[in-house]
Amino acid sequence: MKPYRKRFKKVMVNGFQFHCVINEYFRNESVSFRVYPYNTKTSYFEVYFSWKGSWFFNLNLPSTCSTLIKHAIDNGWVYNREKKQVSIEQGDFLIELIEIENNQAK
Repeated sequence: MKPYRKRFKKVMVNGFQFHCVINEYFRNESVSFRVYPYNTKTSYFEVYFSWKGSWFFNLNLPSTCSTLIKHAIDNGWVYNREKKQVSIEQGDFLIELIEIENNQAK
């Protein structure tokens, strides 16, 4: 059963620490994943997944968090600059990427 709460994670990617916030509160329309560089709260990357889509992977795994962070960086998120914000309203297309990365890690 999926937990319905907000969780916080610290993840290292490319030698830089990030702070992840995973919001799985049941009253929200979607599950949100937001990540901040550890040194600032003005820059962030966020992605929203449908409830149905979020059942196929575990956002609380460090490997899943790092996969999403790497995707954001590879697609133009400049995490080490102030006020660089990237948002993806419907992130279910990233599920396949997460599954591929998790299978390669095994």
